[in-house]
Amino acid sequence: MKKLTYLASAIAAGFSANAVADVSVSGSGNAAYISDAAGEGNVTVGSSVDFGLSTTTANGITISTGLSITVTVDGDGAATPGGGQSLTFAGDGATVVVGDISVADTPGSVAGVIGGALAENEASLGNGFDTDVAEAFGDDDGMGVSLSTSAAGASISVAYVFDTAATSNSMSNVDSTNAASSFGVTVPMGDFSLSAGVASHDSGESAVGGSVSAKVGGGTLKIGYGQQTHILDASADVTTGFVTTIRNDITTAVNSSNITAAVNVPTATIDQTGSLVGDAVNLADILDTTVANTFANTASAQDADLAGDTSVFSAAYSMALDADTSFATSYKNAQDAEGESYTQFEVSISRSLGGGASVYIDMANISGDLDDANDGSAFGFGTSVSF
Repeated sequence: MKKLTYLASAIAAGFSANAVADVSVSGSGNAAYISDAAGEGNVTVGSSVDFGLSTTTANGITISTGLSITVTVDGDGAATPGGGQSLTFAGDGATVVVGDISVADTPGSVAGVIGGALAENEASLGNGFDTDVAEAFGDDDGMGVSLSTSAAGASISVAYVFDTAATSNSMSNVDSTNAASSFGVTVPMGDFSLSAGVASHDSGESAVGGSVSAKVGGGTLKIGYGQQTHILDASADVTTGFVTTIRNDITTAVNSSNITAAVNVPTATIDQTGSLVGDAVNLADILDTTVANTFANTASAQDADLAGDTSVFSAAYSMALDADTSFATSYKNAQDAEGESYTQFEVSISRSLGGGASVYIDMANISGDLDDANDGSAFGFGTSVSF
């Protein structure tokens, strides 16, 4: 990190002897073995280079942004640019971010301790964890504004996204009907800390939750509960204009002179030449009926098959085993309005090797109602390096 920072600073200084902006360059790398939930083993390597840009105005406000180049577990060797879609303004105990942000739509959720390659693998690859339980909003990010500050010892966070449906984070419709917002507060109380939050979306989705954190046995215990109200997004799930032609059930009585067809329309008689005798009904109308259908494809668009509330209970515990070794574990159970539920348990152990390098072992187990047959465990071990 230091060598890269010095190099970047030297390059910046070469352009202007009076430069006041700070340019930093950092990076990370990860090599690991992953056994996913389907029992398949994979060796993964990922890395990133991160550029930090900041300056301070005459009245003490720090303005910063960042860019990155990343190769992820599922990137197939392709480097992906990121960042550059937000500006951060910090000063007088408050931080404001303008740009690509997400609202906190899962208040009360404290689970999730695995990191690095295993978390990325289970979230993005086909053999990862994918449940049938509806959680979080259908869309919670986009162009918006967030504020983090403190008052009377409490930490406060507010976020507002103008249009979660916008296809570009470089611009957004402030008059959109797809806005989302969230509010959270954390209050310290000695060895305890209480947090609460709410979130809402113009679609009708909402969330509320809270958590408590306490010092227990040399570590930190967190317990949280949240409830999210979901809707069925008809625009996402229903396809119209699907046409089906249904062949009517025909009972025929055959004799030497004619064929009588008894169908779900007035009876018609057809002579041996094929001419229609009696009711003036086209033969195609007698045999075929064309109807327009609609169908709901909830599997591909959203997990919610029934509108209603999802309840999420979670807990996490972390502690330092020694000066260089840390341990963390978490538990989560979620159940939606349809009665579908799942339970996920995670454990992570990490040891620092110095110089920004560490080795780790991660494990996760999931059971319940999943989108595939990948009930079971996934684990990974490897090394991560910060440059």
